[in-house]
Parts: sequence; structure tokens; C-alpha cells
Amino acid sequence: MGSMQPAKMRWENLLSPHRLDFRDGKIRLPDGDPHPSPDGRSPFQIDVDRIIFSSSFRRLQNKTQVHPLSENDHVHTRLTHTIEVGSVGQSLGLMAGAHIVKHLPKGSPITIADIGYMVQAACLAHDIGNPPFGHSGEDAINEWFTTSRLAKEELTGRLTGPELEDLRHFEGNAQGLRIISQLEMKRFDGGLNLTYGTLGSFIKYPRSTSVPDARRREYTGLKKPGYYQAERDIAHAIANVCGLSPLDGFDGAWRRHPLVYLVEAADDICYSVVDLEDGWELNCVSFEQVERALAPIARHPEKYQGDAEKRWADLRAEPWYAEKSEDDRIGFLRGKAIGNLVKAAVDAFIEHEDALLSGTLEGDLLANTPLGKDAKHCKMLAVERIYNAPHVLPIEMAGFEVINGLLDSFVRAAIDIEEHKTHGKRLPPQADRIDKLLSGKLSEADGLYPRIMRVMDYISGMTDRYAVTLFRKLQGITI
Repeated sequence: MGSMQPAKMRWENLLSPHRLDFRDGKIRLPDGDPHPSPDGRSPFQIDVDRIIFSSSFRRLQNKTQVHPLSENDHVHTRLTHTIEVGSVGQSLGLMAGAHIVKHLPKGSPITIADIGYMVQAACLAHDIGNPPFGHSGEDAINEWFTTSRLAKEELTGRLTGPELEDLRHFEGNAQGLRIISQLEMKRFDGGLNLTYGTLGSFIKYPRSTSVPDARRREYTGLKKPGYYQAERDIAHAIANVCGLSPLDGFDGAWRRHPLVYLVEAADDICYSVVDLEDGWELNCVSFEQVERALAPIARHPEKYQGDAEKRWADLRAEPWYAEKSEDDRIGFLRGKAIGNLVKAAVDAFIEHEDALLSGTLEGDLLANTPLGKDAKHCKMLAVERIYNAPHVLPIEMAGFEVINGLLDSFVRAAIDIEEHKTHGKRLPPQADRIDKLLSGKLSEADGLYPRIMRVMDYISGMTDRYAVTLFRKLQGITI
């Protein structure tokens, strides 16, 4: 990636209030001051409102967080998780914003509240592109496009290499950018027309799907794809306006926007703490396991002496704590742990500001705090005992079958429609019905890649229950 130190990014560009603007199907880059809101809201507050009132945000209510199709109404859905991440993200943004605004040019219109809204908006959108069945749904889509007979025989010779890479590396983050910049509100005309500051804070992995797997470990932002070929121009515009530093040796890849680290921290804080609580609700982990994991975070090592084991034992010896019910203890531990992790993340953000602005910080924010080891233990416990819990795996396996079946039918229809449009071949009745189900979106697209991307938009946008219901109908199962 080169030995030269990257140039530092500038806050005045990173916090751009200009909006993604399409004119005649092309991106028009900012050429003046942004238009003020007629109702007094800041540009970034408008971003928050647009995301919350989008249909994709609402569908998160019935998408998997950890436990697919859970019958326990108290555990988190993807929506409740997202709302909590947005709340934590706003706190992180406000606390870090108090530091950032001191370094803005004199007369800058950006306020502390603006930075809070910016991080909150990116947090609210962070999971908006997740398919049904969560990460196992991503795996199912990628596996189908890599190994299925239809994909290998019908797509390999028809699509370009980068287009195939998009399909074989479906990623919720890249799909999320597509949703907020293309599909919602102004369809294929700027989407929600969010600000560049929010878009930059959202794009967690600023690279395409074409980076070789062997090079993904060279930089945190290369770990996963953040945009598809269809959104390549949008990604370039975000990097241009926000002044993201390019990554040497990689075409179409940039160093992360510093606020991405706050969005990532908000997500990590919520799932490392709250997922353990859900796991306890569903008997995946014992109360003592959750208590052992959270107590060392709730009792910050800078205030309480001893290693993690001692801080847990000392807390249990406190009379006021021993009197509480298990529910109340969990509530106390959750609140204290989240509060301490938030403060630790902001402290790390301020301490490592230079590395963040040069795009050279190693690891995430929490890993660079005194609580990093304890937070990592929470994640490992969740992976071991909750994400791979026995009751989760059969449902995920069923999710694979559901997504495989839907892709078999819908991609076949996209190919048949392409053959009909380009070569005048007969359109099979099933392809026509599927196109009508998608309101004609497959036939109106221009080319096979855009048609299949619209299939992906439809299937990845489904809730878990709708995916199961539609699959059953396509299989002729009516009871």
C-alpha cells in the first residue's frame, strides 16, 4: 500500500452538509453553499427523519437480529437493535462533536448537534441492507451465486467479472448504500438524497467487491465490500466530496471516514452487551455467565481495583447489589456497561484523532480502550453460546433452503426476460408472473446485470416471515 504517510483528511470536508444530487441521471457535485432547510431542521436531522420514515427501515421490525423467527417478543429484532444503536451513536457523536467543532474553520455552520445527528443517521441505516435471516442469509446468497448450476451455466459468460463479483459477494453494507442512495424515495435518482457527511459516515468499507480475498487484511476498510458496480459513481462522489484519502494500490478504495469508527463502536456496544441479555432470556447463557462478562465493564478498571474476576466478585459482595433480582441486576449491568463503553470509545476517538484523520488507526475504537479485552470477551461468549445456539442453527438451515428456492425462481425469470427482450424469445408464463409481482421492475431494467440486481433488491428486502411465506407458495405449499 506504499510507505508514504497518507495526507490527513479535513473535518470541514468530512462533515459536508451538501446532498447527493442527481440531474438527468448523473451526479451533480456541489458547487456552492447548501440550500437551508425551510423548516429550521439541520441537514443531518433531515437525514435522520428520512431514514426513519423509509419503508426499508420499517421492514427491520421483522428481520433477524440473532434469533430467526423468535417466538419470544422480548428479544431484539433488527429494528429494536437499530434504534438502540442510533441512540448510542447520537451520544457518541455529541460527545466527540464537542471536541471536533473546536477544530473547524471559523464561521463553520456545523454544530455539536449536527455531528450527533450525522452519527445517529448512519447508525439508523447501518443494517438497512441486511437480507432475511441475517448473516446466514448473506451466506446463502453468496453460496447460490458461486455454486448453483443456474448461476454457473447461465451467468458466467453473460456478466463481466466485476458484476459476477457483486453477486458472489452480496453484503448488507453494500446493499444498504444501494438502498439509501438509489432505491428509497427517488428511485435511481439519488434515493433519500442524504448529505455526503452522513453517507461518508455510513460507508463502513469504502471499496468495491473486486478486492482479492488475500488482501482484505491489509486495512480494516478492506474487510468487506461497501458498494457494488451499480453504485460505483456514488461511492466515488462520496470519497470526492468528503475528501477520503485513496488507498495506494487499490482502484476504487479509500480510507475510512473517521465517524465510521463511532458508528462501528455504537453497533459493537449494543450487540456485545444487549445480545448477552437476549441470550439469557432464551436460556442460551446462564445468569452467572452474563454477570461475569458484564461486571468487569460495569466496574471500570480505572475506578475499581483488580482483574476482571476480582471486579466481578467485589460487585457480588456489595449488599445493595445482592438484594436486587436477576432482572434488576441485568438492567444495572447493561446501563453501566454501555455508559462506560461509550465514554471509553469517545476517549479513544479523541486520543487517536490524528490516526483517524490519516486513516491509519489499527483495529476498532473499543480495541484501543482499557475495556477492549472485556468487550472482546463478551463478543466471544455471544458467538460461542448464542449465535451458534442449537435452536438457531436449524432455522438458519431452513433459511438457506428458502433463499435458494427464491433465487432459483427469480434469477431464472430475470434470464428469461433478458432473452425475451434481446433475442425475441418466448417469455415463459412464470417469468411474466414474477415480473408482475415485482411491478414490472425486471422488464423495465436495461440489461441482465440490472435485472438480477433488482431480483437481489427484492429478495434481500424481504422480512424473514415474508420470505418463508413466498417460498411456500412458489413450492405449491398452501397449508
